[in-house]
Amino acid sequence: MNTSSSNVSDAGPSNLHVPRIVHRFDASFRVEQNVIEVPFAYHRQWYPNYPNYVLFDYEGDKHFIKLHKYGNRFYVGNGLKELRRTHGIHESVLMRFVGRNKNTTFSVDVVGPLHQRAAPTIRHHVFTIDVSEDMIQQNYQLVLPPEASIYLTASKKYMVVDRGSGRHQKWMISMNNGLSCVADVWIHYLGDCHLKAGDEVIFFYNIDQHLWEVLYRKQVKWDDTEDEADSP
Repeated sequence: MNTSSSNVSDAGPSNLHVPRIVHRFDASFRVEQNVIEVPFAYHRQWYPNYPNYVLFDYEGDKHFIKLHKYGNRFYVGNGLKELRRTHGIHESVLMRFVGRNKNTTFSVDVVGPLHQRAAPTIRHHVFTIDVSEDMIQQNYQLVLPPEASIYLTASKKYMVVDRGSGRHQKWMISMNNGLSCVADVWIHYLGDCHLKAGDEVIFFYNIDQHLWEVLYRKQVKWDDTEDEADSP
């Protein structure tokens, strides 16, 4: 993470110049979690009175994000899920934050992808599923949304899913009241990955390899009493 600061002078009455300090830092926003760590070098701007919330200004939209403490490290968490979905940030990216003095308002921008792939592939985010308690307790099947249909062919009764490390798996598709559904393998996936209510499952389609990439994003459980979090 990089941090920097610069002085900006605002012309005032007569010959009075009031300098404003502009602080910038870059931080990773990974696809696996809705958490961003505030770099340690920025802590001195707030110490010892850390704010409870910060305000992110992204493309003109305002997002209030909760600040959490874990040991001697600080993270922004609650509210990032909504920011991600509102602005379609579905890949791991490097984000730039610009704030003035001790202000808790930041102008936020995406600098670029977090990792440059050696052999770029074209993959599209298709849909995201929120895991619910009923989905787990009642063994609900996965109902594929309409946006998934353009990547499914009538001749195939399954979707090929990349589970990582070269492992490919066929997820059988059945029709239920006119809807395309995935049953048993979806239920096993939730159990194998130890997913709970509040977690997310993200579906990408790899255009080059004609297969699905499925990732999950665990919800971070913050302890509001101790202002500590389960390890992000």
